[in-house]
Amino acid sequence: MARIWIVEDDPRIGLLIQTAMSKAGHQPRRLEDAEEMERALEEETPDLMLLDLMLRRKDGFAVLREWKERKSTRNIPVIILSARSSEPDKVRGLELGAEDYMTKPFGVRELQARVNTALRRTVFQNAPVSAGPLVLNPDSRTVLMGGERVQLTYREFELLLYLVRRPGQTVSREQLLREVWGSQYEQDPTRTVDYHIKMLRMKLGDPAAQPRILQTVRGVGYRCVAGEQP
Repeated sequence: MARIWIVEDDPRIGLLIQTAMSKAGHQPRRLEDAEEMERALEEETPDLMLLDLMLRRKDGFAVLREWKERKSTRNIPVIILSARSSEPDKVRGLELGAEDYMTKPFGVRELQARVNTALRRTVFQNAPVSAGPLVLNPDSRTVLMGGERVQLTYREFELLLYLVRRPGQTVSREQLLREVWGSQYEQDPTRTVDYHIKMLRMKLGDPAAQPRILQTVRGVGYRCVAGEQP
């Protein structure tokens, strides 16, 4: 059972969603606007929020932006439910960090399926990942190497997590640029990836000549070798 917040100022739609979430086995809570949501945050945090865009006083985009900027809520998934169906609105919502965007009217079964998918993805994304002597905790963004805490920058953590989640898989520099940096370029003239790999190796005590964690695949990219059998 997940705690689902429904930020919706239309009572009819709010009740419909609330009923659907209850039938799906979740614990829904309906909130009419941003002010009521802020008061609720003083008591608890949800596992997922369903957010309308056209709210009183403060619209859903502003609510979403603040939600993703706040440390205590930034990792809680948000699904936008809105009658605004234009591509710019959808793109804006997703770029602000929404997990999904559904246009009203929507089917109840589809909503239940998308909520369950978002919850499963969140559990996977926040689960600790280990590889050999290395342990990464995405939820707290902490890294342990042989039991010792390692301080990484935001991008170093994202790069290491991406590779560790694909043990033994060779990942090209171009793929890392797209997936970790969000770059649409196919070239890396400033050698951004190589520089970050170099910094990771230095902080992890993982020399390129005898790698325990990150191995260079010449002419292609990198792969995580931690935990592989000798």
